[in-house]
Amino acid sequence: MTKGDGAMRYDLHTHSLFSDGRDSVLDMVRAAEAAGLDTLAITDHVEADRWGNPIVDWLDGLLREVEAIRGKAKVRLLVGIEASLLDIKGHATVTPQVYNLVDLVLCGIEWGTSGIAQNPPENKVALQRNLVTAYGNLAMNPWVDIIAHPFNLGRFPSPLQLSELAASAVREIAAAFREGNKAFELNNTLWWWFPNQSPDDVLRDYARIVEEFAVAGVKFVFGSDAHSLHGVGNLRWAERLAKIVGLKPEHFLTPEQLRYQRLQKLL
Repeated sequence: MTKGDGAMRYDLHTHSLFSDGRDSVLDMVRAAEAAGLDTLAITDHVEADRWGNPIVDWLDGLLREVEAIRGKAKVRLLVGIEASLLDIKGHATVTPQVYNLVDLVLCGIEWGTSGIAQNPPENKVALQRNLVTAYGNLAMNPWVDIIAHPFNLGRFPSPLQLSELAASAVREIAAAFREGNKAFELNNTLWWWFPNQSPDDVLRDYARIVEEFAVAGVKFVFGSDAHSLHGVGNLRWAERLAKIVGLKPEHFLTPEQLRYQRLQKLL
């Protein structure tokens, strides 16, 4: 794929000052314009309170700010959230009410995911079973559109390297994504999660996994995971990944297709 392909002209995973980003929504939008993007999604984090409930008191402020900017922006500006998977049972920091307020919801394994990042089992076989369970349940969550940074497993207390993942586990998770109609995010900074490997080595190992998902019929989207204006639209590592796997535009969901899927779900 090339930068001229429609599938590459969006960035569906960025963060602003409304969570842990370093720049305003306006500056993120201007960076998207400078990068030649058609569509930008601001997807700030939704954390959980001590009882596991989503903390969304900031969301109205983001919605108002985006509405004020949309009329002036030269890119399509979407409001999203990045929810957190709380446990392997599939509980996440998103509700139907929040889902209805935003344009898209990403969700993935995070630092607080019980059973994987927190309180993991003692052996890697059991950890992989937890992983299959977690992704299987998350894939069935109707209030999630995109699985964020899949298999980001290399920095948790019991890290799993991509090369350690059993092929049967990867295929089972891919089937769940397909059944749940979840998009797989090709996250441009996935390599960061594996500090003991070079980005090129992560690229090689991750390509084998992505290929299994493509064979299963799972669709993909791109996200930079930018936390500042400097990273908006930086999809180079993900672009290399798509090229290695041989992904074509038909393997990707466009923002319009994502919107149609959401409308079908909400009818």
